Amino acid sequence: MEAERINYHKRPEWSYSSMKKIIDSGIDYAVAGKLGMLPQPQSPYIDLGQLTHMIILGGDDTFAISEFPDFRTKAAREWRDLQIALGKNIVTNDQFAAASEIVRNIENHPHTPKYLIGDDIKHEQEMFAKTAEGIAMRGKADATRLIKNAAIVTDIKTTAQFDRFFKSASWSHYDLQAAVYTLIAASHLQVDPSLVNFYFCVAETVVPYRVQYFHAGIDFVEAGERKLRQCVDEIVAFGDRKPNFLIEDIMELGDYSL
Repeated sequence: MEAERINYHKRPEWSYSSMKKIIDSGIDYAVAGKLGMLPQPQSPYIDLGQLTHMIILGGDDTFAISEFPDFRTKAAREWRDLQIALGKNIVTNDQFAAASEIVRNIENHPHTPKYLIGDDIKHEQEMFAKTAEGIAMRGKADATRLIKNAAIVTDIKTTAQFDRFFKSASWSHYDLQAAVYTLIAASHLQVDPSLVNFYFCVAETVVPYRVQYFHAGIDFVEAGERKLRQCVDEIVAFGDRKPNFLIEDIMELGDYSL
């Protein structure tokens, strides 16, 4: 399973994650990241969002719960190093308790059987598609469900600022994610794009661990489609040249002093 996960992330198609780098950091930076030219963050520690995903979606047990308050002692360091060698992610007792409470709230939500956890819902389904310009794309949906000729796609999000999720969704380019997954789900699952409904299951990472589902409405998806159009145009224009980090554009700085 671990080899399959690594192989998926090394595939050549563009993903939502790699495309949003075009918007935030430019096409050269995005291509460099896609080609493995940038250092990847490596840490044996995971956050509550990652842990929640692991527990909800199942799969291999990739985390180890630490009984040590820190790693100052020899025994603690030896245990930590062994877990890292085994490919485990280190989790504290407090983290596991919080993630377990988040998962319970998600499981108990009345919409969860329809959108996230159910007998006919597939988890982490790999989907592939091409744009009209021939740009290959991929995505791994947290949850997908086919209902006759329509599809439901759901992604789990965690946030410490629950009430700001609605406003921050666009800044985080979740609209681009909705557009990308609508495109690839329609192609991969062979349904009309207008019959793909994308949802976010949003869980709070602080007490009381509130959970709410958000539907990606037409305006939200269309905003993502405009971003997707920008990304595709830049990918096509980039062609097969090498990334250039000598940025020619001159930025105008204003006076922001108080």
